Amino acid sequence: MMSHFIKTIKINSFRGIRSLQLDDIQQINILTGDNNSGKTSVLEILENFGKSDDVWAWESLLRIENRTPVPWGSSVYDGFYNLFDIDSDNKIVEYSISTLNETVTVALKAKIVEEELTEAEYSYVTGVSYNYSGEEKEVDNSILYPVTKMELETSINGTVCDTIEVYEGQRRYRIGRANRKISEPKIIYVSPTRHAEGNLYLSEILNNPELYEELLAVLKEYDEDIISINYDNDDNITSGRGVYKILSRTHKRALPLNVYGDGMKKAVLLMSAVIKAQNGVLLLDEFETAIHTSAMDRTFKWILETCRKLNVQVFMTSHSKEAIDKVLKCSPSSLKNMVVFTLYKDDIGSSVRRLSGEKAIEAQDDMGLELR
Repeated sequence: MMSHFIKTIKINSFRGIRSLQLDDIQQINILTGDNNSGKTSVLEILENFGKSDDVWAWESLLRIENRTPVPWGSSVYDGFYNLFDIDSDNKIVEYSISTLNETVTVALKAKIVEEELTEAEYSYVTGVSYNYSGEEKEVDNSILYPVTKMELETSINGTVCDTIEVYEGQRRYRIGRANRKISEPKIIYVSPTRHAEGNLYLSEILNNPELYEELLAVLKEYDEDIISINYDNDDNITSGRGVYKILSRTHKRALPLNVYGDGMKKAVLLMSAVIKAQNGVLLLDEFETAIHTSAMDRTFKWILETCRKLNVQVFMTSHSKEAIDKVLKCSPSSLKNMVVFTLYKDDIGSSVRRLSGEKAIEAQDDMGLELR
């Protein structure tokens, strides 16, 4: 078993979560609950674990729709601000994660102050140096503007690791950031819509003949005539970037994976992510998205059993009763390694119900308990 196997997650404060604790975590963990109960937030905390000594590593959690330096869209300041409890004046994100070896407590604190900047300074930090006509605007540095600034610091086990300043309206990340640390343990996060971006981990599968054959067998649920998947660079000699193509008896020539339906792309993404996460942690947010119910059994069975084979600890979120039922029943040999956490919001914060895989099936089938 990997030394970074996560046993307990305790979130004291993060977004809308106050005092949530998940205990006795297993290798396969299903997180369910109503919308806004905190399922995705738990995955975000796990994604941050291991790289939180760099304040800018929190940027993957900011949920910023528009990151370009233009006078519209969400700002970096807004993204950081929304990490904190909006109803609390004490701006802090704090969580603890216990593994087999240690307990690590991480905190991100913010102090909001006012500062005066010249127009040139403000244009630099916000990334806005053009007027609405698109022409470079002239600046008047004789005038000082009051600007709200957020002073951020991140700490691990009480020791401050990094500090930065972010200004209201700032749309640029810190320029020249290099040598970003790689997360330890290895943590792979898959969002509900990532398959639509075409960002896969297929190279890991193509370099593993045994798992490649297993992948093709599962993909017959989506195209029964599939023959192979290959990386083709012939059509993109100038750019140096190739595409993944699927050869099928249905078509006269191999077609790019991106022309296939979302179900095929999502299945390939999930399965390749399992390989990428070997000896690490895999985070699957709304794992059932785009997977047709007829293909769920075989796809989910492969994911669970391969996670066990490759020493991957997996956290899966869903609010689909059918998908949860499929995961619980698709691989009987995985059931003893499985647990279901149902998250709830209450008056004092957040609460959780934990059921083992066996108890979850019993509660759902025999007692009619709603796992969600």
